[in-house]
Formats: sequence, C-alpha cells, structure tokens
Amino acid sequence: MKTYECSAGEGELCVKLSVTATDGQGLACFLTGGTLPHVGGHALASLGPMLHGKQLSRCDLWITTIPGHKDADAAAAVARRLCLATGESVSVTAGIHVNDANEGQLKALMGACLDVSDQFLATYRS
Repeated sequence: MKTYECSAGEGELCVKLSVTATDGQGLACFLTGGTLPHVGGHALASLGPMLHGKQLSRCDLWITTIPGHKDADAAAAVARRLCLATGESVSVTAGIHVNDANEGQLKALMGACLDVSDQFLATYRS
C-alpha cells in the first residue's frame, strides 16, 4: 500500500486529501480542511455493475452523513471523480469546517476539493 498527500487552497480555505492506495483494490481517502478537521460525512463509489454484458451505471455512489453536516457533498464529488478516473472503488471520509462560511467560501472549498482530487490523480497515474 502507498499513501499520497495533497493540499489546495490557503488559510482557512485549505483542503487536504490523504489517500491510501490498496494496490489496485481500492482507494481509502480522508478529506479535511478549514478551521476544524473532523468526520462529518462519507461517500463510497464503485463502477456500476455489469448485467448481461451491459454496464448498468457509470458509477454507483452511497452517501452517509452526520446530521447537520454537509461534508458528504464534498466526499461524494471526490469519490465519484476518483472512481471514474481510476476504475477503482473509492471510500472518502470528509470533514471540512469554516465558521459561518459564505457562498463564495463554500465554492472555494469545493473547488479546492476538486483540485486536490486532480493533484492526486496526476501523481497516481505517473
């Protein structure tokens, strides 16, 4: 197994992604950031199943969240992105918090989540 670390954004809008690759058998990820890294939501993604030679969906996604948290939205976006790019099952646990975040900050945080996903993919594919 190999572990990768990526980060994007600055200050309280910094997001970090830690990925443990299980030698082609899946990716276990922890997505944290803001002022209070924590466990707030989880997403599990896998390629859609085959039935009679047809793929039923591109990517299946299961999401769980701690009540009152929106972290599962970021976890789902990262899990889906990594699953589709690698063809592996992906588990993402996320916890990103910024007090009283406004719409612009939330957009910046989500952008940073996608940026760390792309950073990981660039490293993982090389």
